[in-house]
Amino acid sequence: MAGPVKTKPNPRYDVFVTELGKFKRRFSEWDGVAFRAAPLEFARLRKLLDGKGGLRWGGRWLVAARSRAVNLSTTHEAAIKESNANFTYHNFALSDLKPKVIVAVRLKLKRVVDLTAARGVRAQPWLLLDELLAEDWRKINDTGHESQSQAFGRAARDLGAEALLVPSARVRGGVNLIYFPESVASPTRIEILGAEDLARWIKKK
Repeated sequence: MAGPVKTKPNPRYDVFVTELGKFKRRFSEWDGVAFRAAPLEFARLRKLLDGKGGLRWGGRWLVAARSRAVNLSTTHEAAIKESNANFTYHNFALSDLKPKVIVAVRLKLKRVVDLTAARGVRAQPWLLLDELLAEDWRKINDTGHESQSQAFGRAARDLGAEALLVPSARVRGGVNLIYFPESVASPTRIEILGAEDLARWIKKK
């Protein structure tokens, strides 16, 4: 798979920054456990939540080479299915399937943009969530452009969001937490559950 290409900013970014910036209830608190199905390459403690994988490859909510992001899900079943997104999208052969580690992470966040609640940001007329979830962001990025969903994620992060809570685009009923590690003021609010066992069994480089 080729590395990321430089992308042109989506013009909707300015709209998202302006409208989200005016919305007084744009941030929510979130305290819970989320899951990540991490490839062995990123399963070591020092790499698990650094967001460098998101920085390199991007995702639905943040374009590559812009900022760090970590994709988590609120159930381990959704995390596994989300982690296979590239595998199914590119129709890779079974021989390309790589082993992964399922890790639970407790997060206590104060500035989360919640797109799962019926009221709030999701209900605003300037945000067409169904369009953002339906976009083929990979195809858009391949043409050298940032997708609308990525522009929204960038706007939220630039306004100080620590994470996005969003419906999964590929798992019915699934919910993802897109965590921006560089935006969290206190790393002590993030805890990898079972960290000692992970360090014991995943050999450090």
